[in-house]
Parts: sequence; C-alpha cells; structure tokens
Amino acid sequence: MSERNTFGTRLRNLRLKSSLSQEEAAAQLGVSPQSVSKWETDKCYPEFLLIMPLARLYGVSTDELLGNEDRRAWWEKEFQEALRRGGEKATLPVTEAALKELPGDWQFRYRQGCTEFFMGQDAETEEEKLRWFSAAEKHLASLYADQPENDSAAGMLVTVLTAMGRRKEAEELCRTIPGGERRLQFVLEGEAQKKQRRIVLTKDFFILLNDLIGYGTPEAWEAAERIIVDTLGAEGFYADRLTFIHIQRMKERLEQGRQEEAVNELLAIRDLTARWAGAGGYDKAPESAPFLEPHSPVHHEEHLWASFLSFFRDPLLDPLRNREDFQALLAEAEREAAEDTAFGS
Repeated sequence: MSERNTFGTRLRNLRLKSSLSQEEAAAQLGVSPQSVSKWETDKCYPEFLLIMPLARLYGVSTDELLGNEDRRAWWEKEFQEALRRGGEKATLPVTEAALKELPGDWQFRYRQGCTEFFMGQDAETEEEKLRWFSAAEKHLASLYADQPENDSAAGMLVTVLTAMGRRKEAEELCRTIPGGERRLQFVLEGEAQKKQRRIVLTKDFFILLNDLIGYGTPEAWEAAERIIVDTLGAEGFYADRLTFIHIQRMKERLEQGRQEEAVNELLAIRDLTARWAGAGGYDKAPESAPFLEPHSPVHHEEHLWASFLSFFRDPLLDPLRNREDFQALLAEAEREAAEDTAFGS
C-alpha cells in the first residue's frame, strides 16, 4: 500500500483536517501526546476501544478511519479533478499512481494507454512520438491480452497501430474483434477503404430498415418502404425487406378480415418477384445508390419464382385459399416457377 494510505498518515491527515494539535487530540482521547505521535508515525496502533472515539473526534466512519473506504472511488475523484484542472495530460501521474495501488483496474489501465497515445499525437519530435505510441501499445496490448472481450482496449489498440503505420496488424486485429468491421474503414486505404465504407453503410441501412419493420406499425413500414424505393432507389437491392413489409401488411389485413387488401399485398410481392427474376436476382447495387455494396439478401432461394411459390404453403394464407384471385395467383406462380430464371444468372 502506498505511503499516503498508511494508518498513521491517515490519522495525521484527519487530525489536521479537524484543525487539532496532537496535544488537543490527546486531551480529548485521554491519552498522552506521545501516544498520538506514535500512532501517526506507524510506530504503534491505538487500542481497539479507542477506534470509535477517534472516528467521532475526526468526524468520519470507522471504515474510513481504518482505511476500508472505496479507494477506487477516491482515485476516480482524483482523476476527474486532474482532468478538470489540466486536461488529459494532467491525468497521467494520477493514473500511474492509481495503478500502483490498483494494478488490476482495467479503466485506469485503459486510460493510461489512451493518455499516452494523446501525448504521442502532440509530441514535437518523431522520436518522442514513437516513445509515447510504443508505451500506449504496450499497455493496451497487455490489457487486451488479459481481457480479450474488452472492445474498448481492442479498438484503441487498432487506433494506435494505425497511427504507428502498422496498418496490416491493425487490419488483422479488426477482423477478429466485435465491431472491427466499422473500425476497418479507418485502417484501409484507397479503393479498399471505399469498398469497406460501402459495406458498413449498406449494413447500417439494413439495420435501420429492420428496426423500422420490427417496430410493427403501418407508419414505420411505410417509412421503410419510402427509404428503399424513393430515397435509395434500391428496390431490388432490398427486395427481401420490401417483401417482408408486404407480408406484415398482409397479416394485418387478414387479422382485420380485409381479404381483398391482403391479396393486393400478395400481388405486390408477385410484381416484385417478376421484375427481379427478369433482372437476374436481387444482389445488384442500384445505379442510384453507388454508395451501397452488392450483397446477397438474407432470405433467398436458388430461384426467385420458386421462392415465391413456396410462400403459398404458409398457413398464414389459409383464409384466402377459396378466393378466385388467390387461386389465379397460385396458378401463375406454379407456371413461372416451372421455367424460373436461376438466381443471379
């Protein structure tokens, strides 16, 4: 334990904070000033029966008097105060001191690596920059080795390696960590970087569309449909999402007993299938959205018409089976599936 946290040092600090001399404290406790002096220099300890009177005298709990207070909280307070007074650089001495007492604290270990990286960024010479970056790499790599699940340490290590020009190592690390795909776009260069940014953006749109569809309201479905068709012009690219929107609407119509409107949603899926079976599949990025990266939809079969036909086996459609318009649509699906265009041909 550090010197500042010995029992004697703590007693002395508490006495001074209470504005008492050793003689005054001794008088109130019924002991000699020499006893108080020996306590404060760790030469001996007060008797057990004096612990409560000491705590009352100095206005603290017995836990705090004995050093059982949350040291992590104390160091956090010191860190925040240093940050307020002098910014990021002023926190490094506090972080280093905290780690001497709390060597396993991952947050202070992480902060140490981050601060060293920032020091390197502001360094005036290449030699100094390399020294700080190397220190940051060492501490972050050690933390990541101890805690492979620590995304913060892994992400910051990627940043440090990239700043050091070790992009290949940073790229390899990105491919092994959660969220690394997003960080990778800042590691790669040239065309590879542009492609990676398209991949990330495409997935972001996919997540947004799924969130809207999953929200489960007609307004949310309409918003998702407008994004796909009007904003992105990417009907074929996100045809699987459009199909799911029509399925959700159809379920709602069937629950409400509005069978004709339910069939209309099925017709919309038919039209979507017809357009994109002829175009060779759903996996082509639209010209209107060059910032998207070609992908294969989550839900697809080898043949688009065959996929559409398989949908007719869903018990969801049982209430529609006796309708003539439904039977005509089923016959069309069977006919087209028999001479279907292969997916992606």
